[in-house]
Amino acid sequence: MAEVIRARELMRTDFLRIRTEQTLRDAMVALRGTEGEAGMPSALMVVDNDGHYRGVLTARLLIRLLAGGHDDEGEIDDMMLLASARDRLSTQIGDVLVQDIPVVSPDDRLLTLIRRGAPMRLDFVPVVEDGRPVGFAPITAIFQAAAAMALTPEDEGIRFDR
Repeated sequence: MAEVIRARELMRTDFLRIRTEQTLRDAMVALRGTEGEAGMPSALMVVDNDGHYRGVLTARLLIRLLAGGHDDEGEIDDMMLLASARDRLSTQIGDVLVQDIPVVSPDDRLLTLIRRGAPMRLDFVPVVEDGRPVGFAPITAIFQAAAAMALTPEDEGIRFDR
């Protein structure tokens, strides 16, 4: 019988929290501070004043929020984009937070992590218990666990040294 892998076995418990009333500037400073820290996710767990999970803010989402939906390069020049981003830095996180990021509980199985994380193309899945964030399950850990279950010792994969 296959081993049951749960979120608690894959999650990282070292993560940063930020409150909904803090600003996008605060988030940018916090995320920039995680550069170079081994294993530290480039995301912030967003919590309310009571520490309850409200969402997640990733570097990717932050860039989108600061760009303000200006996806077409011809629509706005670089200086206008920079000015627009600077104006948005004082926006409270709670006012722009993406609410529909899926979460898992520590006891959820590997398949649940895959099903919730894959459609959103997340780098990690937030792990929440009793309404409070307790960790992140990185997509790399989810992949490694799935691969370990799917591959047998006889599977060598692609070898480039032959």
